[in-house]
Amino acid sequence: MSEMKDDLEVFAKAAINLLKQAMTENLEKEDDTESFIKGLLDQGDDKPTVMSKEINPADIANIGMVNLEPTHRGTWGLTFDILNAMARVPVISSVINTRINQVAEFAKAVNEDDGLGFQIRLKDRKALASDEDKQNILKITEFIKSCGDNRITFETDFEGFLRMLVRDSLIFDQACFEIVRNQDGYVCGFLNVDSATIRRSALTDEEKKQGRRSPDGVQFVQVLNNQIVAQYKALDLCWGIRRPRSEIRFRGYGFPELEELVKVITHICNAEVFNSNNFTNGISASGIIAIKSKMNPNLFKSFRKEFYSMLTGASNSKRTPLIQLDPSNNEEVQSINLSNTNREMEYQEWVNYLLKLTCAMFQIDPAEIGFNFGVEGQSSAIFSMGVQDRAILSKEKGLRPLLRAIESWINRYIIDQVDSRYELTFVGLDSIPKDKQLEMDIKKMAFMTLNEIRAKYDLPPHPMGDKIGNPLFNAPTQPTQEQNKQEPQIVSDIE
Repeated sequence: MSEMKDDLEVFAKAAINLLKQAMTENLEKEDDTESFIKGLLDQGDDKPTVMSKEINPADIANIGMVNLEPTHRGTWGLTFDILNAMARVPVISSVINTRINQVAEFAKAVNEDDGLGFQIRLKDRKALASDEDKQNILKITEFIKSCGDNRITFETDFEGFLRMLVRDSLIFDQACFEIVRNQDGYVCGFLNVDSATIRRSALTDEEKKQGRRSPDGVQFVQVLNNQIVAQYKALDLCWGIRRPRSEIRFRGYGFPELEELVKVITHICNAEVFNSNNFTNGISASGIIAIKSKMNPNLFKSFRKEFYSMLTGASNSKRTPLIQLDPSNNEEVQSINLSNTNREMEYQEWVNYLLKLTCAMFQIDPAEIGFNFGVEGQSSAIFSMGVQDRAILSKEKGLRPLLRAIESWINRYIIDQVDSRYELTFVGLDSIPKDKQLEMDIKKMAFMTLNEIRAKYDLPPHPMGDKIGNPLFNAPTQPTQEQNKQEPQIVSDIE
């Protein structure tokens, strides 16, 4: 018995030691977790070390001076002027203007259920806004609407700011605006900057040695007439890039869609020139008139001159070639046809293909700019959609990412520097049309009362509106068999 007792004591001590060890390990794990989270939130004084490089010492173009030439470093040699000229091609201009007008609809301040627009809200979505928060939200909203101090932004408002910002972004993939500060260093306004004049700054010797840019130094410069006229630090100028790349040779410049569409836009211009020449000038390649005659050459020249004066169209168009063959005994006038069809290498299909490629690159449906391809309105067919459905899908693919990029730029460079507790967000893109919303509310009466629906539209309650529209909820309840059995017993107990 004594041996068994000793074994039990040893086992108990071992169990207690294991329990203490497990509790100690759990506490250490909790302490490690707390220290890890604290390390994420508190950056400390020591600057973190990055091993990777974003600068290639062997790349002379990247390691040298500021790019004073008007070349967009994010492209293969295109200048900012060429990109501007490409944006003036009617098809490209239609795409850009469509997106600009769509984004401009979000330039007004609205509530959650009040249509398209923007709103300022707390970043912490679970927190309730206090009276002070509501006052701050109103002040920041007015600040955004006016773009800050009217003494520096009197020429534009938030809508004009968005229009210029979107145009620069879609042409250069480089949307820039300056953050204006007062003498105390506080943000007092923001305004657009010509993005074609902004360049990445030259690298210092220390940055070349480290292989990375310093976040505390000059990041961007403005170049006019091959001279640097302004310098900006990281938080003094927005460098908005929608399509970033990690390739070192591009130095963080954007990747404009127009650079990928160079060949397509060239083909579009050539197709337009080819077709317009048939109506303005040049020769008609559809046929040649050959004349076999003993006519004197001088007389033939006179005849040809008179022939051209009768058959040549306006601006020398439709000029038919006329030649004289070797004379023979028989005189003959012959027309040689060079084309059996007027479709000219499926001209329309070729142009449509180019238009579709252009719209695909900008993530926009051709129907949004007025080109409807295929059978329209056949939404009931398998794998087919109507024009309205395609327009909604097009906004999901192209407009939503553009708005999300603008949100991030405004929040990072403006709102966070004004008060980091708040953020700007665009609302209304997912809003339901009023007619469909009314249909949904009518269906909700199956489990809601009429007065609850009327309250949503700020209408007074109806005297008969406290009942649910579904008759199943208003049917009188029938007593169950157990209730029927218990009722006599309850009555007898009372008696």
